[in-house]
Amino acid sequence: MRWPRRATKIPDDARAALGLAPGERVLAAARPTDGSWLVATDRGLVAPGVRLDWSSITHAQWYDEETALSVASVDDTGAVGEQTFHVADPGLLPETVHERVVATILLSRHLPVAGRRGVRVVARRQPGSDELVWQVVPDPGIDPNDPQVSARVRAAVQQMRTELGG
Repeated sequence: MRWPRRATKIPDDARAALGLAPGERVLAAARPTDGSWLVATDRGLVAPGVRLDWSSITHAQWYDEETALSVASVDDTGAVGEQTFHVADPGLLPETVHERVVATILLSRHLPVAGRRGVRVVARRQPGSDELVWQVVPDPGIDPNDPQVSARVRAAVQQMRTELGG
C-alpha cells in the first residue's frame, strides 16, 4: 500500500519569485517575518535572492528563543558565508534542512594542523548527482592556502577517495 504524499504548497507567484525550476519539489516551507518565503526543496534551501544547494551548507541550526534558522555555507571559491532567517512558525523546515544537509555527507574528517585547530575535509554528493564535491572548511585562524595545510588536505583527500572506493 502506498501512502498518499503530502506536498507542501506555496502560491504560484511565490514559486516564480523564488525562481523554482519546473519539477522542483517543495518539501517544507515557512514565512520569514519579512513576509517572504523560505523553502526547502529537493535541490536546496531557497529564499528571495538566496539559493543554497544542500551540499554547500556546512552547518544549520534552529534557535527556538530567537525563532531563527542560521545557515552557514561555503561557495565554489571556498568562501564561507552565514545567513539567518527569522521565522515565527517554522513547521517542518528545521528538521527538513537538517535531514537534507546530513544526507549529502559521505565522509568527513577533521585534520589538526595547529594544536587542535585545523580543517575539516568533507566528501559530499548533491542529491540527483553522482559527482563528489570536496569541501575544506578551516577552523578560525587556519589558512587553507598555507602550503603545509594544502599538502595535508591533498593527502587526506587521496586517502578518503580510496576509502570511498574511487
